[in-house]
Amino acid sequence: MKDSSDIRIRLNRIRETDGAFPARSAVASFLFMVMPVDGQTHPKEIDRLSRILSDDFDLDSIETEELIQHAKRQGHDSETMAAMAEILLAELNKKELLLLISHMWEMVFADGRMHETEILLVERVASLLSIPSDEVAKAMHS
Repeated sequence: MKDSSDIRIRLNRIRETDGAFPARSAVASFLFMVMPVDGQTHPKEIDRLSRILSDDFDLDSIETEELIQHAKRQGHDSETMAAMAEILLAELNKKELLLLISHMWEMVFADGRMHETEILLVERVASLLSIPSDEVAKAMHS
């Protein structure tokens, strides 16, 4: 059984031929979405997002900031979310998808508050990724 460090190594190896890193972009976009969904973005959320992306994708600070800015520019409508989910379902295995959900929970708790809209977003993304609700709940504590 792989631990999360093995999964992070696998995520770091994701390289699409066009150089746009769509899987990385999708991961970053889903994580970014958590921040403003409760109506405000806290500096602790930005710090957490930077740490997650830097660690999971082995990025330096400039690359991390570029990925965050790319995620910020992405649409967050239903169609875009479904397209990003398709990319991730094609590129990542179930453990990697669960790591994303776990990271989304980290983002929810980063500012010390849990808002209902954040919970609904995590559940919506999990549904798009075909992750059962019991596994979503477990990911909250992993």
